[in-house]
Amino acid sequence: MTFMEKVLKKNTPVWNECAATPFVRELRAGTLPMEKFKLYIIQDSIYLKHYARVYGKAIYHSTALREIQLYYSALGFVTDRESAVRLKYLTRFGMTDEDIELISPLAENQNYIDFMLGIAARGNACEILMAVLPCMLSYSYIFRKIAAEPGTPDSNYIDFIEDYAEDGYAESCEQWCGFADKKCSVLTRKEQDRVNRIFEKASYLELDFWKMAYGG
Repeated sequence: MTFMEKVLKKNTPVWNECAATPFVRELRAGTLPMEKFKLYIIQDSIYLKHYARVYGKAIYHSTALREIQLYYSALGFVTDRESAVRLKYLTRFGMTDEDIELISPLAENQNYIDFMLGIAARGNACEILMAVLPCMLSYSYIFRKIAAEPGTPDSNYIDFIEDYAEDGYAESCEQWCGFADKKCSVLTRKEQDRVNRIFEKASYLELDFWKMAYGG
């Protein structure tokens, strides 16, 4: 079993908890109140700005051109594609990115942002990598899981669900797992334990984020 296979096996139960939250279940069913989805979109827009900053820090720590290109491609996905999806919904809500700048993160969001920025400020390349991966990988897992359930195509939120359930996104996640294997498999046992804890902590912060719209 590879390094990342072990990491994913350990954290899949946390992601299953994410998929079982009222927010995700109602998103899948199309019964999620729009006000709760709006809260999520606003908070996630705030989160993505800082998430992109962490990728910038990862690029700074990278020395190989291939690594820089890989991080840059992920940064492009965050700043272009993901932001475009959210901007579409913000437009429906009569909001702009400028409006988002005036809104404060909720506690669950702030905790996650502080965690990532803290790792980025003092961590090395592997630690930063393991802090940002749970967001990307868990979204692929969660949305592919719910997309496969009967009735999901009828959800009012199917466009949002399909954005993360598509094969292309899953293939990108596989590429990132391979990259993490290469980077982290050479670490000492103590270093691997540390990056494992970082990945697990980020996974639980993802769970808190999914609970956020319902007050934790």
